[in-house]
Amino acid sequence: MLRGLRIILAFCLNLSWLMAGTAVLAQELTEDFATPETQQETQPRENLPNRTIESDGETPGLQAAPLLTVDQERLFSDSQWGQRAQRELEEKGSKIEAENERLAKQLSDEEAELTEKRETLDPAEFRKEAEAFDARATEIRRERAQVVQELSAQAEADRNNFYRAALPVMGEVMQARGAIAVLDRRTVFVSLDAIDITDELIAALDDRIGEGPAQETSDPEIQPAPSDN
Repeated sequence: MLRGLRIILAFCLNLSWLMAGTAVLAQELTEDFATPETQQETQPRENLPNRTIESDGETPGLQAAPLLTVDQERLFSDSQWGQRAQRELEEKGSKIEAENERLAKQLSDEEAELTEKRETLDPAEFRKEAEAFDARATEIRRERAQVVQELSAQAEADRNNFYRAALPVMGEVMQARGAIAVLDRRTVFVSLDAIDITDELIAALDDRIGEGPAQETSDPEIQPAPSDN
């Protein structure tokens, strides 16, 4: 009986993980369970210098800089591909959430009904029904967890496909700028904004690959929405 309640709670945890994303949830959990000393250490230090320094646009040689920077996260999230992926994730996540809530209510109602029967059922019969309920609730939890994991895997695969598709375009920009490397802007202590090519790359990627291919899945609950075209 108590296992049934744990399963209902597990639905809520799975939904939080789904909508927040694996990496974001991991960060939130780390912050929630960190000691006060650890939390203090992870807070941003306001006195650190800004990582990007604005240039006047007239500094010579910047268009042919050997090193360029890109905001890898914004490259994805602000692109047409990334925005399409986020819409699909939210739509599929909403469907999964609605189904999880329906199943959670169904299990809760069944558990309440079984509790009422306890006073009238033979102990052996009650134990049999309670074990059957726990087994079915456990199987439902397993199935719903699989749905969440599949959606997370699809989202991760879609993101990886985006960066693979972006590499040739990034290579062209590097050659045009005479650069030998592109660094993630978040890992650079300080740089001039003139060598950041995030906006340039987003525009080029939107033009070349657009929204990219929609993800497909064998699970009917998380199939991509049909195109309006």
